[in-house]
Amino acid sequence: MLISSVISAKAARGLVLFDLDNTLLDRDVAFAKWALLFINIHDLDHDAWTVIESADEEGMRPRDQFFNLLRTSLSIRASTDELLDAYRDDYPRCYTVCDETADAVRRLRDAGWKVGVVTNGPPSQLFNIDATNLAGEFDVICVSSIVGSRKAERRIFEEAAKICKVPLNGWMVGDSPHADIEGGRAAGLATIWMARGRDWDGSTLARPDAEVETIVEAVSRILDHQDE
Repeated sequence: MLISSVISAKAARGLVLFDLDNTLLDRDVAFAKWALLFINIHDLDHDAWTVIESADEEGMRPRDQFFNLLRTSLSIRASTDELLDAYRDDYPRCYTVCDETADAVRRLRDAGWKVGVVTNGPPSQLFNIDATNLAGEFDVICVSSIVGSRKAERRIFEEAAKICKVPLNGWMVGDSPHADIEGGRAAGLATIWMARGRDWDGSTLARPDAEVETIVEAVSRILDHQDE
Protein backbone atom coordinates (compact mmCIF):
# COMPACT_ATOMS: atom_id res chain seq x y z
CA MET A 1 0.00 0.00 0.00
CA LEU A 2 2.91 2.31 0.66
CA ILE A 3 6.61 2.57 1.16
CA SER A 4 7.75 3.49 4.63
CA SER A 5 11.04 3.98 6.33
CA VAL A 6 11.91 3.01 9.87
CA ILE A 7 9.85 5.19 12.18
CA SER A 8 11.77 6.71 15.05
CA ALA A 9 10.60 6.03 18.56
CA LYS A 10 11.09 9.70 19.41
CA ALA A 11 7.89 11.72 19.56
CA ALA A 12 7.41 13.66 16.32
CA ARG A 13 6.51 17.33 16.07
CA GLY A 14 3.74 16.40 13.68
CA LEU A 15 3.19 15.43 10.06
CA VAL A 16 4.15 17.20 6.83
CA LEU A 17 2.53 15.78 3.70
CA PHE A 18 3.49 16.60 0.12
CA ASP A 19 1.69 16.15 -3.16
CA LEU A 20 3.83 14.43 -5.82
CA ASP A 21 3.15 15.72 -9.36
CA ASN A 22 4.09 19.36 -9.90
CA THR A 23 4.97 19.67 -6.23
CA LEU A 24 7.86 17.35 -5.35
CA LEU A 25 8.34 16.34 -8.98
CA ASP A 26 7.80 18.38 -12.13
CA ARG A 27 5.31 16.24 -14.00
CA ASP A 28 4.87 18.75 -16.82
CA VAL A 29 8.56 18.56 -17.73
CA ALA A 30 8.71 14.76 -17.36
CA PHE A 31 5.61 14.19 -19.50
CA ALA A 32 6.84 16.54 -22.23
CA LYS A 33 10.19 14.71 -22.26
CA TRP A 34 8.44 11.34 -22.54
CA ALA A 35 6.08 12.62 -25.27
CA LEU A 36 9.03 13.75 -27.40
CA LEU A 37 10.60 10.32 -27.00
CA PHE A 38 7.29 8.66 -27.95
CA ILE A 39 6.94 10.87 -31.03
CA ASN A 40 10.45 9.99 -32.20
CA ILE A 41 10.10 6.25 -31.56
CA HIS A 42 6.87 6.05 -33.55
CA ASP A 43 8.05 8.46 -36.26
CA LEU A 44 5.15 10.85 -35.69
CA ASP A 45 4.84 14.45 -36.79
CA HIS A 46 5.73 16.84 -34.00
CA ASP A 47 2.21 18.27 -34.04
CA ALA A 48 1.19 14.91 -32.51
CA TRP A 49 2.08 16.59 -29.21
CA THR A 50 -1.29 18.38 -29.24
CA VAL A 51 -3.11 15.03 -29.45
CA ILE A 52 -0.93 13.46 -26.75
CA GLU A 53 -1.35 16.40 -24.36
CA SER A 54 -5.12 16.44 -24.80
CA ALA A 55 -5.46 12.66 -24.38
CA ASP A 56 -3.39 12.74 -21.19
CA GLU A 57 -5.86 14.97 -19.30
CA GLU A 58 -3.03 16.02 -16.96
CA GLY A 59 -2.45 12.39 -16.02
CA MET A 60 -6.05 11.72 -15.01
CA ARG A 61 -6.98 9.46 -17.94
CA PRO A 62 -6.21 5.78 -17.19
CA ARG A 63 -3.16 4.72 -19.18
CA ASP A 64 -4.91 1.91 -21.08
CA GLN A 65 -7.55 4.39 -22.29
CA PHE A 66 -4.83 6.92 -23.03
CA PHE A 67 -2.94 4.56 -25.31
CA ASN A 68 -6.10 3.22 -26.95
CA LEU A 69 -6.91 6.79 -27.89
CA LEU A 70 -3.40 7.47 -29.19
CA ARG A 71 -3.43 4.30 -31.29
CA THR A 72 -6.65 5.42 -32.96
CA SER A 73 -5.86 9.11 -33.29
CA LEU A 74 -2.25 8.72 -34.45
CA SER A 75 -2.55 5.42 -36.38
CA ILE A 76 0.02 3.64 -34.24
CA ARG A 77 0.51 -0.04 -35.10
CA ALA A 78 1.85 -1.25 -31.74
CA SER A 79 -0.70 -2.85 -29.42
CA THR A 80 -1.92 -1.15 -26.27
CA ASP A 81 -0.07 -3.72 -24.16
CA GLU A 82 3.17 -3.03 -26.03
CA LEU A 83 2.73 0.71 -25.54
CA LEU A 84 1.99 0.26 -21.85
CA ASP A 85 5.08 -1.91 -21.33
CA ALA A 86 7.30 0.67 -23.03
CA TYR A 87 5.70 3.49 -21.04
CA ARG A 88 6.36 1.76 -17.73
CA ASP A 89 10.02 1.48 -18.67
CA ASP A 90 10.53 4.90 -20.26
CA TYR A 91 8.34 7.31 -18.34
CA PRO A 92 9.86 7.05 -14.82
CA ARG A 93 13.28 7.77 -16.33
CA CYS A 94 12.00 11.15 -17.47
CA TYR A 95 11.71 12.37 -13.88
CA THR A 96 14.49 14.22 -12.12
CA VAL A 97 14.67 15.95 -8.77
CA CYS A 98 17.08 18.63 -7.64
CA ASP A 99 19.37 18.07 -4.66
CA GLU A 100 17.80 21.07 -2.91
CA THR A 101 14.42 19.30 -2.74
CA ALA A 102 15.87 16.16 -1.14
CA ASP A 103 17.91 18.27 1.27
CA ALA A 104 14.81 20.23 2.29
CA VAL A 105 12.89 17.04 3.11
CA ARG A 106 15.83 15.85 5.22
CA ARG A 107 15.78 19.14 7.14
CA LEU A 108 12.18 18.46 8.15
CA ARG A 109 12.97 14.96 9.38
CA ASP A 110 16.06 16.19 11.21
CA ALA A 111 13.82 18.73 12.95
CA GLY A 112 11.56 15.93 14.21
CA TRP A 113 8.73 15.91 11.67
CA LYS A 114 7.24 12.81 10.08
CA VAL A 115 7.20 13.42 6.34
CA GLY A 116 5.02 11.75 3.71
CA VAL A 117 3.60 11.84 0.21
CA VAL A 118 -0.10 11.66 -0.60
CA THR A 119 -0.80 11.49 -4.31
CA ASN A 120 -3.73 10.78 -6.58
CA GLY A 121 -3.00 8.42 -9.43
CA PRO A 122 -2.20 4.84 -10.44
CA PRO A 123 0.23 2.47 -8.68
CA SER A 124 2.92 3.54 -11.16
CA GLN A 125 3.32 6.72 -9.12
CA LEU A 126 5.55 4.59 -6.90
CA PHE A 127 7.87 3.92 -9.84
CA ASN A 128 8.04 7.64 -10.66
CA ILE A 129 9.20 8.64 -7.20
CA ASP A 130 11.48 5.62 -6.86
CA ALA A 131 13.23 6.54 -10.11
CA THR A 132 14.37 9.81 -8.52
CA ASN A 133 15.78 8.06 -5.42
CA LEU A 134 13.46 10.19 -3.29
CA ALA A 135 11.41 7.31 -1.89
CA GLY A 136 13.77 6.67 1.00
CA GLU A 137 13.42 10.25 2.21
CA PHE A 138 9.81 9.72 3.36
CA ASP A 139 8.17 7.97 6.28
CA VAL A 140 5.12 7.11 4.19
CA ILE A 141 3.95 7.23 0.57
CA CYS A 142 0.20 6.83 -0.04
CA VAL A 143 -1.13 6.47 -3.59
CA SER A 144 -4.88 6.92 -4.05
CA SER A 145 -5.45 3.88 -6.27
CA ILE A 146 -3.74 1.65 -3.71
CA VAL A 147 -5.11 3.21 -0.55
CA GLY A 148 -8.65 3.34 -2.00
CA SER A 149 -9.18 7.03 -1.23
CA ARG A 150 -8.41 10.17 -3.22
CA LYS A 151 -7.55 13.67 -2.18
CA ALA A 152 -9.53 15.74 -1.25
CA GLU A 153 -11.13 12.90 0.79
CA ARG A 154 -10.06 12.83 4.42
CA ARG A 155 -9.23 9.11 4.55
CA ILE A 156 -6.03 9.29 2.51
CA PHE A 157 -4.64 11.88 4.95
CA GLU A 158 -5.75 9.73 7.88
CA GLU A 159 -3.98 6.71 6.38
CA ALA A 160 -0.70 8.60 6.17
CA ALA A 161 -0.96 9.70 9.81
CA LYS A 162 -1.89 6.19 10.91
CA ILE A 163 1.15 4.63 9.26
CA CYS A 164 3.43 7.27 10.78
CA LYS A 165 1.81 6.69 14.18
CA VAL A 166 1.17 10.39 14.74
CA PRO A 167 -2.00 12.48 15.05
CA LEU A 168 -3.32 14.07 11.88
CA ASN A 169 -1.76 17.41 12.72
CA GLY A 170 0.70 19.49 10.70
CA TRP A 171 0.95 20.65 7.09
CA MET A 172 -0.14 19.78 3.55
CA VAL A 173 1.91 21.10 0.63
CA GLY A 174 0.58 20.85 -2.91
CA ASP A 175 -0.34 22.56 -6.17
CA SER A 176 -4.07 21.78 -6.38
CA PRO A 177 -6.44 24.27 -4.74
CA HIS A 178 -9.11 21.59 -4.34
CA ALA A 179 -7.27 18.30 -3.74
CA ASP A 180 -4.37 19.64 -1.70
CA ILE A 181 -5.44 22.92 -0.13
CA GLU A 182 -9.15 22.37 0.46
CA GLY A 183 -8.57 18.69 1.21
CA GLY A 184 -5.71 19.38 3.60
CA ARG A 185 -7.62 22.08 5.43
CA ALA A 186 -10.68 19.84 5.81
CA ALA A 187 -8.39 17.20 7.34
CA GLY A 188 -7.21 19.72 9.93
CA LEU A 189 -3.84 20.56 8.38
CA ALA A 190 -2.27 23.94 7.72
CA THR A 191 -1.73 24.37 3.99
CA ILE A 192 0.95 25.62 1.60
CA TRP A 193 0.17 26.11 -2.08
CA MET A 194 2.84 25.54 -4.72
CA ALA A 195 2.03 28.47 -6.98
CA ARG A 196 4.54 27.59 -9.74
CA GLY A 197 4.21 31.06 -11.23
CA ARG A 198 0.41 31.10 -11.06
CA ASP A 199 -2.00 33.42 -9.34
CA TRP A 200 -4.33 31.75 -6.84
CA ASP A 201 -7.07 30.15 -8.92
CA GLY A 202 -9.27 28.70 -6.19
CA SER A 203 -11.57 31.70 -6.33
CA THR A 204 -14.38 30.06 -4.37
CA LEU A 205 -12.03 28.55 -1.77
CA ALA A 206 -10.31 30.02 1.25
CA ARG A 207 -6.69 30.90 0.50
CA PRO A 208 -3.89 28.65 1.81
CA ASP A 209 -1.83 29.58 4.85
CA ALA A 210 1.13 30.29 2.57
CA GLU A 211 1.99 30.43 -1.13
CA VAL A 212 5.47 29.41 -2.35
CA GLU A 213 7.39 28.61 -5.52
CA THR A 214 9.69 25.82 -4.32
CA ILE A 215 9.88 22.98 -1.83
CA VAL A 216 12.83 24.71 -0.19
CA GLU A 217 10.66 27.78 0.46
CA ALA A 218 7.80 25.60 1.77
CA VAL A 219 10.10 23.82 4.21
CA SER A 220 11.55 27.12 5.41
CA ARG A 221 8.03 28.40 6.12
CA ILE A 222 7.25 25.29 8.18
CA LEU A 223 10.49 25.40 10.14
CA ASP A 224 10.15 29.14 10.76
CA HIS A 225 6.59 28.63 11.97
CA GLN A 226 7.60 25.91 14.45
CA ASP A 227 9.99 28.33 16.13
CA GLU A 228 7.39 31.07 16.61
